[in-house]
Amino acid sequence: MFLDQGKPKDYDCGYNMDLMIAAIPNIDDHGERLKYAKRVVGLIKQSHPNWVEKNGQSKLAWDYFFELAEFDPTEYGIQNPFEIGQPDDAK
Repeated sequence: MFLDQGKPKDYDCGYNMDLMIAAIPNIDDHGERLKYAKRVVGLIKQSHPNWVEKNGQSKLAWDYFFELAEFDPTEYGIQNPFEIGQPDDAK
């Protein structure tokens, strides 16, 4: 039931973000899963504002999300918008 707790993978984002990422595979609805992943990327953008371009997009934040996830997000329908030519609308 409980997830093992260790040091956060990213001290700027904190341990709660690690838990949020770990929860994504447990969300059944694809739309909710994608919305939740975008929320996580939005937190990464807030914690690392120097990674965000003036237009609000951040390839680095998406890359970092995929790096932090201990699962393959694409298996759950989550795509990096920069790899599929979509706008980054994570906030």
